[in-house]
Amino acid sequence: VSEEGALGGFKVVQSDMHQVVYGADSEGMCLAVVTGLKYPSRTAIQMLVDLYTPYSEKFSLQARSATNGALTKPSKKLLTEYCKKYDDSSKVDKASALNSKVEAVKGTMQDNIAAMLKNTEQAESLAERSNQLNEQANVFQKKSKDLRKQMRCKNIKMTIILVSLVVGILVIVLVPLIIRAKKAADGGRMLRGAFLEELGEE
Repeated sequence: VSEEGALGGFKVVQSDMHQVVYGADSEGMCLAVVTGLKYPSRTAIQMLVDLYTPYSEKFSLQARSATNGALTKPSKKLLTEYCKKYDDSSKVDKASALNSKVEAVKGTMQDNIAAMLKNTEQAESLAERSNQLNEQANVFQKKSKDLRKQMRCKNIKMTIILVSLVVGILVIVLVPLIIRAKKAADGGRMLRGAFLEELGEE
């Protein structure tokens, strides 16, 4: 039961797609509003309470004796004004406004978390690539050391071969020259000895 001169006894009736919120005053005048299911019923009740005073001032006497649809045209302007005012519940209801802000923050946080997860995946991927590159660098370094050793061995072998070749060539060239020179020297001594002998005999 509502107080005199005030709207009360509010009820909410829901269907699959809509809800009807209504209330009545002590003299039997009933005001109702149809909203979507997601529209807060608390805000719909606030709209009815807010609408009750200007509506009852203008149309209470006519409403008691009006026939079906008789007040549609005269009350259209007032009803349209209130429907526009309450169209966005977050503008008239602090709880809805807070809820909208919470939803916005929630959406932002979900986006941030998704971005962080993506960044984490990218960081893990980069870490894996970095590890692979480190492993490849280690393998490359090891191979380059092995190659350096092989090249050193080849260089030493080539140096030994070249030195052996040069020594061989020198031996081949110099040994006959030395032998010839020795023979020539020995032949010269023999001639000198023979010459001296001949001189001695004379």
